[in-house]
Amino acid sequence: MSSDAITVSQSAIDHLSSKDKILGAYISKVGPLSRDTLEDPYQSTIDCIIAQQVSGKAAQSIGNKVFTRFPEGDPKAILEASEDEMRALGLSRSKVSYIKKVAQTKQDKTIDWDNLNTLPTQQVFDTLLPIKGVGLWTVEMVLIFSLKRMDVMSYDDLGIRRGIMRLYHVEKVSKEFFAELRDRFEPYQTYASFYLWSASMEKEPIPFPQ
Repeated sequence: MSSDAITVSQSAIDHLSSKDKILGAYISKVGPLSRDTLEDPYQSTIDCIIAQQVSGKAAQSIGNKVFTRFPEGDPKAILEASEDEMRALGLSRSKVSYIKKVAQTKQDKTIDWDNLNTLPTQQVFDTLLPIKGVGLWTVEMVLIFSLKRMDVMSYDDLGIRRGIMRLYHVEKVSKEFFAELRDRFEPYQTYASFYLWSASMEKEPIPFPQ
């Protein structure tokens, strides 16, 4: 798998800090963050399906097994593999079905994966959501970690919502408050997401800035 990393730019740090003092205080505490990416959107979609509803550690372990057995997500090999063989890699029955459906679109070229990065964001959603097993969260993660779109912030991501709860000291995240933050963080919602993920994993309570 060809991977790279995205690092938060100084211009994004300056912009987000000026727009939101709570996020700004946290940014100044932790500094620029980087996240690994997976360049190929086809492989990234498979990787995101693997990551659905499991811990990051489990997703990485299963993903390593899947991509070792099927280098670069070889669609022919995936389609020829039995369900039992794929389940032995740690995949649920439904995820085997979903990954085979993604592989089918690569094999029969119903999706032009090589040129997906040229499409506007809404068209990426329109292209990928019809695949069974690919939901909003999966497409949003592909947009961030493969297509490197800077304006993505996922309400469906539990880590994002947990990060908001911890930073802003709220007991739950309403869609209205989420939309307010997403608008405030524009055009760097993706970078804001990096900090929200980081905040969600802090061991100690995060105090309000003085």
